[in-house]
Formats: sequence, C-alpha cells, structure tokens
Amino acid sequence: MAGCHQLKPGGQVIATVNGQEITSQDLQAEARSNAALAQADSSVLLQRVVARALLAQAAHSRGMDRYPGYPSDIARLKQDLIAQRLVRSSLKPPPTPTDADLAKIMADNPYAFARRENVTVDDITMQPPAGSVESLESLKYPSDIMGRLTRLSIPNSRRTVTLDTAKVPVALAERLSTMPIGELFFVHNDNQLSAMTVTERSPAAVPPQEATATATQIFEGTKVQGQIEALVSQLRTQAKIVYTNGFVPVHKAAPLLPQKAAGPAPGTTN
Repeated sequence: MAGCHQLKPGGQVIATVNGQEITSQDLQAEARSNAALAQADSSVLLQRVVARALLAQAAHSRGMDRYPGYPSDIARLKQDLIAQRLVRSSLKPPPTPTDADLAKIMADNPYAFARRENVTVDDITMQPPAGSVESLESLKYPSDIMGRLTRLSIPNSRRTVTLDTAKVPVALAERLSTMPIGELFFVHNDNQLSAMTVTERSPAAVPPQEATATATQIFEGTKVQGQIEALVSQLRTQAKIVYTNGFVPVHKAAPLLPQKAAGPAPGTTN
C-alpha cells in the first residue's frame, strides 16, 4: 500500500528500491506484522520489505492495481488496520474461568472433547453449474456421482482425507460422527459442493491438560467476543446510519475481531 500510494513514513532512509524509500519505520512496521519477526535481525526485516516493494512495483507496472474494486479494497485494508487497533486498545483481560465454566464448555462442545474423533472420508469436490446441484444430491453412491460428473464434464477432485471433529464447524462434526459408514452426504462451501462418505472413525482422546487449555481458549474467546459486540453496539447508538431502501440488514452485523492465524473453515452442511 505504501509503495502504490507514495506514502513516506518518517524515520531514517536505509535503502531505496527503484527510487522508493525504505525507512527505519518500515522495518518497525514489518516487525509488528508478525510475532515471529519481533526479534528478527534488521537485515532480515529489510530484505522482506525490499522483496515486497519489488513485487508491488512489478504488479503496479502490469496494471494490477487498476481493476474496478481496487479503491474499495484499499479503503477496507485501511479501515481494518485502524479498527483492529481500536478493538485491541479497548479489550480488557477476560476473567479466569472457573471449573464450572470449563465443564459447561466441554459439555456444550462434545465433538471437541468427549466425542472427539478422527473421521476418514471419501471426498469428491466439484463446482457444479447452476441447475445441476439438485440432481447430483439425489444420487446415493460415490460411483454414481463420478459417473454423472464425467457425463456432464464437470471438473472435480477426489481424495481420501481424515478430518478432526474438533477442527471443523459443529454442523459438519455432527454429520461426520453420526452418518452411517458408507452413506453419502453433501457439504456446501461457497460455490463448491463436496460429496462425502465416511469410511472409518477412530476416537481422538483429549488429555485432561489439553482439554482444560482448549476450554480456556474457548471461554476467553467468548468473553472477548462479548466485549467487541458491546463496543460495536455502543458505537451504533452514537452513530447516524442510513440504509438505502432494500439494504436494511435483517441480521445482526458481525463485529470486527482481532485477527489471528486460522485455517479455512470447510463450510456448512446441507
């Protein structure tokens, strides 16, 4: 963003890349971007900044910042950056959970604790064209799915994968744990459709110490979420928000959350 908009952060200039200045504050920003870089040597940080500057300059020279949605993407990135700073500065440390709190979390999330399993599935993933989903979902066996996909020339991939019920959405975890072995079911994820068949299940015992740590994480996350929702609610009451006809929200808006590393969610089940 800085390279594309010729922003010039303060600080000593320590390098230039095709005339673009890199300053000591750029290195500090790089160190802040990732906890693993907090103690990194300045030469490591500098080379990361140089590499990104080169890539951004090359993208700019190829017109990759001239697509219609670029201004909106930049605006979103800027808003997200400053909004995250507000959220983090407003959060209070969550309380320490009691034994009863942890027991309730474990009871409310059985597929992450007492009923946690590793489930092996035959997974056929496809992007069916509009109008073909219903006919595909009427089929009963993976061989029928593959035959229909071949006849319709629908691209697909088939693989055997093992899923941890603690690491997938609850609705999918329930299907993985309760579907009869060999019975076909379908999972929607954006514009993709997966036809899954459970082939094997095995218990994934959670050691008590790990269970306590996981339940504590869930408890703290819930408390943090509550603080964020309260902050957004307060800001809403102080703001003047006018919606164009037809765009009045019917569901509660999701608040911003502090960003943290996470894998992609597989989606919701049909």
